[in-house]
Amino acid sequence: MAMAEHTTLEQASDDELARRVREIMAEMAPLEEALGRLRAQIQQVVSEQKKRERSQHLKARMQVRTTVAQGQMPTLQQVAESSNDLVLPDASLAGLRFFRDSGTEVGLGYATAREPTVWMTNGSSTAAVKTVAEIRSRYVEGWDFGTAAHPGVRIHVPNSRTEKILQASEVFIRPRDSV
Repeated sequence: MAMAEHTTLEQASDDELARRVREIMAEMAPLEEALGRLRAQIQQVVSEQKKRERSQHLKARMQVRTTVAQGQMPTLQQVAESSNDLVLPDASLAGLRFFRDSGTEVGLGYATAREPTVWMTNGSSTAAVKTVAEIRSRYVEGWDFGTAAHPGVRIHVPNSRTEKILQASEVFIRPRDSV
């Protein structure tokens, strides 16, 4: 507000101030109406975006479920037991994606961990393993998945703190650059 207008407002009568408020409100009415229409349009576009994202997510899960059902995606257990390269032997767990048979992508290890980790035990010792080669070598030495207290593979739902322990045969693997 300009200085001259400010002085004018101070000198204006109560009736003039009330009239000026009504004039400004009348000027604002079409702008508020236009703003309301724009907000409604934004909501329609955002709703369509979310619908498409949900559809893509469901298609991706269905594709994973189909791949798992056809036996085209190895499990963590198969990778540990296999001498052939179901997954590149020098791959780190961070370079892989992990799924349940439902098609849900999961993370390995604790939900708060910075990188995927599989815990393995030989009954008296426990080690955090971060590569496919380490999993295979420890498995050949007789180590098993999990800890003495919690056998299995600890998984978590990404972007949550929900954790669960599954059998290694229930965790499916594919390279990160795949769908």
